[in-house]
Amino acid sequence: MKSLSPVAGKTIVIIGEPSFLSDGAREALVAHQAVVVDRRVDAIAMHCLDESLVCDAAIIDVTISDEAMLAISDWLETRRIPFVFAQDHRSEARSAGFVLSHRPADINAIVAALFGPDAGYYH
Repeated sequence: MKSLSPVAGKTIVIIGEPSFLSDGAREALVAHQAVVVDRRVDAIAMHCLDESLVCDAAIIDVTISDEAMLAISDWLETRRIPFVFAQDHRSEARSAGFVLSHRPADINAIVAALFGPDAGYYH
């Protein structure tokens, strides 16, 4: 039986500091049948994003450095890979935008932004 989840079988790379992706958020994405790849931002920035990074979408930590954020978003835009910027569930300042947490509302908002009918290439 084919899954109804738009994320099923898709590889989502999580780009951020080591503590950005909580176990609960990982489990929530996996429950949607996503393949989750966790990349530390320093490893990405230092190796200048090469073609070995294969993914269908990305979730980027808003707390990474501006230089890394620009390099990563440029790399993703060039390849037309959808991405969103998000804060983790522990952020004190809840600004507008996405939150990467185990909460269904948070995960569903990210999934819709990345793979929904109105999804663009980047947010």
